[in-house]
Amino acid sequence: MRIITERKVPIIFLTAADEETDMTMGLDIGGDDYITKPFKLAVLFSRINAVLRRSARFGPDDGELHSNGITVQMLKGKVYKSGEEVELTASEYRLLCLFMENPGMILSAEQILGKLWDCSENYVDGNTLTVYIRRLRTKIEDDPGRPERIVTVRGMGYKWNTDRVKAGGKEYPEED
Repeated sequence: MRIITERKVPIIFLTAADEETDMTMGLDIGGDDYITKPFKLAVLFSRINAVLRRSARFGPDDGELHSNGITVQMLKGKVYKSGEEVELTASEYRLLCLFMENPGMILSAEQILGKLWDCSENYVDGNTLTVYIRRLRTKIEDDPGRPERIVTVRGMGYKWNTDRVKAGGKEYPEED
């Protein structure tokens, strides 16, 4: 069992459970540190800083995704197609980021819908998802009638079709 399979922040357990089995289980399921009560506040701050220092995966990257003429500046919330800014709604933006962060992977409608659930509990249903994808295609495809970036995989879902995606300064080839 893992806490989270993909995460962007460290996890530190703060607990009164000080048995060895509790500590090892907390670390084995994905915790980065385990601190038992009582603890001193200065020690907590030092341990937080230590986890952040040794965890390169939590550090800042260039905050950009690049693929097939599309650039997403994630820290600024801006999208560019062939160098020109593209205006997207918040849902279209999240959808585009989801696709570009998962190049070549088939994402089912359920997976996509799970990512589009927002804090105010506005759930996007399958019909609305189809509309969002159509609108996003209209804005990012060269010929919306012939999708080349977002591909429908019949009976399975959708995928970001690309040869290479650059994220965090690294290039990832699409899996064959």
